[in-house]
Amino acid sequence: MDPSLREPLRELLLSVADDKFLLGHRNADWTGLGPILEEDIAFSSIAQDEIGHAEALYQLIHAELGGATANELAYARAPAEYRCAALIEQPDEFDWARAIVRQFFCDHFDVLRLQRLAMSNWKPLAALASRMLAEERVHVQHADTWIQRLGRGTSDSHQRMQNGINLLWKAVAALFEHTGGKDALERAGLYPPLQRPTAALWHEAVRQQAAAGGLAIPAAIPDLESPDGRHGVHTPDFAELLAELTEVYRVEPGAAW
Repeated sequence: MDPSLREPLRELLLSVADDKFLLGHRNADWTGLGPILEEDIAFSSIAQDEIGHAEALYQLIHAELGGATANELAYARAPAEYRCAALIEQPDEFDWARAIVRQFFCDHFDVLRLQRLAMSNWKPLAALASRMLAEERVHVQHADTWIQRLGRGTSDSHQRMQNGINLLWKAVAALFEHTGGKDALERAGLYPPLQRPTAALWHEAVRQQAAAGGLAIPAAIPDLESPDGRHGVHTPDFAELLAELTEVYRVEPGAAW
């Protein structure tokens, strides 16, 4: 690998891992609180998958690109060193509609991102992304099912889902913010582009699934107004979440878990 590509690749992989790490922990807050027992188990399992994916990516970064250990990457960075998107940082306030809409938006994005990584000419990354992609497709099916089930449920469930979409829509722009060096990674075959732009494919997919649930998705993805999480600029919600996640680690940073 060209040494000049190591840092851009590290930044890209951190953006994937950080999204999954934070989303998994946001969703884990629902353990024991799901609307029905089966869903409580399913959503907890998905949260565990997301955190597991993050751990595997942190381990890959450490093993192949050097530097901090997986635990240090997860828990010991300064806030500005995290590369997660603002959509994931936002709390759902234990509103099931918001939690599902957030998962719906993120899962459809992750499937496309993992498809690209699975085509990477860097074999360790392609192998890991392929394994993760199989699980992520199950997550998408789960989110789509809830979008349609609640969108076409009662008038109350429909309105709650539509409100969730409307509330979170502006934040989806942050998903598509690029880390530095993306063009070089594409040219080198480390992060191959899909046949159509990722944003267009994502927008088409979420509009189709939402329409199947009788829900409306805006006609265009909003523009990102200023640098966001991919460049270390985070919402106030992130600081609170990170403090909670790192509380135990900060007691004894060198402990083996």
